[in-house]
Amino acid sequence: MSQEFTTRLQLQLREAALREERRAPLAQRLVRARRGLPGPAPLAAALAVALLALAVAIGVLQLHGESEPTKPKVIHQFKAADNLLSLSGGFGAVWATDPVSSQVLRIDPRTRKVTAHIRLSGEVQAVAGAGAVWALSGDLLTAGAQGAVEVTRIDPHTNRVVARIPMRSPRGDNFAPLFITADDEHVWVIGAAGALRIDPATNVRDRFVAYEQGGGTVAEADRVWTLLTDGRLREIDARTGRRVRDVQLHVPQDSHLIPGPPGFLTLAGPTSLTEIDRNTGATLWRAELGDDVLAGSFDGDSLWVHVSRAPDGPDRLVRLDPDTGRHLAQVALADTDAVALALIGRDVWIADPGGTIIVVR
Repeated sequence: MSQEFTTRLQLQLREAALREERRAPLAQRLVRARRGLPGPAPLAAALAVALLALAVAIGVLQLHGESEPTKPKVIHQFKAADNLLSLSGGFGAVWATDPVSSQVLRIDPRTRKVTAHIRLSGEVQAVAGAGAVWALSGDLLTAGAQGAVEVTRIDPHTNRVVARIPMRSPRGDNFAPLFITADDEHVWVIGAAGALRIDPATNVRDRFVAYEQGGGTVAEADRVWTLLTDGRLREIDARTGRRVRDVQLHVPQDSHLIPGPPGFLTLAGPTSLTEIDRNTGATLWRAELGDDVLAGSFDGDSLWVHVSRAPDGPDRLVRLDPDTGRHLAQVALADTDAVALALIGRDVWIADPGGTIIVVR
């Protein structure tokens, strides 16, 4: 990693952390007070790509089904907790996390009431999939640098913890866990220095893929894709850990790799999204959004993107055509800073770090 890139990345992350500090001061101060940590600068290493990638990775697993209306609008807003970090739908419920009180919250999607609190330890995020609710918890604020991190399996029928899996590489090293994803068959924990796969049939860590720290990672089944600092997209065979191919991409600087629709990956730039073919690196489309891209999710018919306009005006939830990147519709979102999006039935749920959930239909 070049010193120029390191310096640029540090400045970018510090700027993002300071923006987060200004927009959600209470949640940040509570976390630091509880952990005895200093201000925004130490958050950079652990949260480099995690918030955006987490928002997309969790949302993309939950989004299926019906087309959304052409002109979306906010239909409800409610307070779910004092703080929120992740949001996921599954097993007839919505699963949110409060990273300060160390809880997974079960929310009834019909009444929008919290029906269960599942207490863990440390900061926590969760995703529903692969037969359970999976929570990554512990020292997430510094990505395991100052404490242990584990994955907890929660039975969605009883809300009880049924398994705990420590997060370490096969050699016992910290791979800096950042966020968790799940599909029908596997659970992946994505870190800054590697990705760890969990077999949900046995609750055992069955694969570990080490890689260079770069601009984001996507893992699915037996493949891992990571964006290197020089702009190459690297595909890795998860069974062997060997490189399959490198493809040079031509994308905006400071882009971050996040999940895309089947067969594609998405690169989120500071103010744009670029859709690429995961095998050839060919650009399908690029959408310029003009403001800070915070989070996004696919629902099969549309790509929903939360765009921040702070301090100039209200944020926007933008609907894009996933095949062309064409702008379809948008709705203003005042006073929010999305950390996660998910499609719950016909509605898009947006989680704010201050604990508010906005429902758009």
